[in-house]
Amino acid sequence: METTNVAAMATQLSVQQSAQQQMVATLKLTNDQIEAQGQAVLKLLEAVPMPQGNLGNLINVKV
Repeated sequence: METTNVAAMATQLSVQQSAQQQMVATLKLTNDQIEAQGQAVLKLLEAVPMPQGNLGNLINVKV
């Protein structure tokens, strides 16, 4: 192999490795965001007051 070919291959491998590292970092951030959103939803659900009595609990469904 010529020196030029070796240098080009090394550059290409470096670029691929950088791209892969960036994809992994993006995936980790995405997973962290999903987890944070899930925790926020759980907190919102816990904050909703429980219904008192049967007022508003009846649902009329017509078919």
